[in-house]
Amino acid sequence: MIRYSCVIMLLCVTGCAESSPDPQEVIEKSRKTTAEVEKKLEAIQKSTDESKAKIEAMKQNPPDPADVK
Repeated sequence: MIRYSCVIMLLCVTGCAESSPDPQEVIEKSRKTTAEVEKKLEAIQKSTDESKAKIEAMKQNPPDPADVK
């Protein structure tokens, strides 16, 4: 009975080891995801900066109330 239990445990351990992802593959995927997120954050920051600049320009030169509908 103990022999069968050991064989079953060995099979479980080897089965789990085979299904685990390759560490290098996980690192590569993480780097790609990080790069994509950084690009999106840069685009958001650029958009935010442009919006802030437009708001500041409007504060300096408010539109004519007759032009606003």
